[in-house]
Amino acid sequence: MKTRSFTSTVFLSTEFERFAEKECKNNSPLYYQLSKQIAHDEELLRLCFFVKEGQPVPNAFLAAVHFFILQNKQVLLAQYYPSVTGQKTEAIPFDLFKTFVNRHEEEIVNLIQQRIVQTNVITRCNYLLPVFSNILSQADEPATVIDIGASAGLTLNFDQYEYYYNDEKVYGDSRVKLHCLIKGGKVPIIKPFKNPIRKIGIDQNVIDLTNADDLTWLQALIWPDQTERFLMLQEALNTPNLSEITLICGSTIADFKKAIEAVDPSEILILSATHVLYQFTDKFLLEFYNFLDAIGQNRDFYFLSAEATEAVQLKYGVNNTAVVLTTYKNKQKREMLIAETNGHGNWISLSPFLIPSEKNKVN
Repeated sequence: MKTRSFTSTVFLSTEFERFAEKECKNNSPLYYQLSKQIAHDEELLRLCFFVKEGQPVPNAFLAAVHFFILQNKQVLLAQYYPSVTGQKTEAIPFDLFKTFVNRHEEEIVNLIQQRIVQTNVITRCNYLLPVFSNILSQADEPATVIDIGASAGLTLNFDQYEYYYNDEKVYGDSRVKLHCLIKGGKVPIIKPFKNPIRKIGIDQNVIDLTNADDLTWLQALIWPDQTERFLMLQEALNTPNLSEITLICGSTIADFKKAIEAVDPSEILILSATHVLYQFTDKFLLEFYNFLDAIGQNRDFYFLSAEATEAVQLKYGVNNTAVVLTTYKNKQKREMLIAETNGHGNWISLSPFLIPSEKNKVN
């Protein structure tokens, strides 16, 4: 079995501690508690060596365990997973967790060697919709939105959901109801847009929603005590126009180039990538940005990214996820911090861009 290039449990321990404090605290009490305990368990940390290279270890490992819980709902440990019971749980007994992992060790290893972290966090649409509507409302031309790292493509259905900011409904009529807290600013105005929109998702391992294992993996990536996300996923799978989204298997510059070059230059083109670029190697990330700059010499387009790497946080002076819009127009490039948010997009601190005025329009 192939392991990651590092062999130090110290590194992995730090990763689980960071995951607990930066991502799970105040978001997932169960994963906070589990991550803290895993960080000090040599046996489980060594098992994490098998997580596929380039993948976030805590997310992948915990999702793999969750995957087999969802496939074995009758086991004792499943009684502590709200995703199975629908009931709130204060803590998961760690000895019971370890026993389950040891019993399914070979299956877990096989899964984390093959699968990648490819969540469809639908609440990230809370910041996608305002930006997209701001861009699309300025012209009537057809548009193409290409999502890099699209998984099952559910965030591409951004215009099919119902949105509430600070409990005020601002857009949509859907069974999928997205709620977002706006910190220190006004509720964003969603500008009307009627553009015909073609939606394309690119992913190195496209989620096939007709495949039982793929669907279970998509569910397993949801944190088990965030039951509202499970309900939201089920509703999102039944939203209109989902079948009209084109999903393409690809992960290379050539794949991205092929998809972009197929878009008519007269169309509005928007690329997006939410919590995907952090999985790129430094070399590939540089190639990707150079590729975008090269495309910008041949056509106008927009690139919306949301990342929480240390480099991105330092660049934009934020402590959480930076939502950044890069505009390529007339061969000129302009970057703008749109918002600060968390990994799930359930709160947003807005820049003036999303509080529309004449001077803040994209041009």
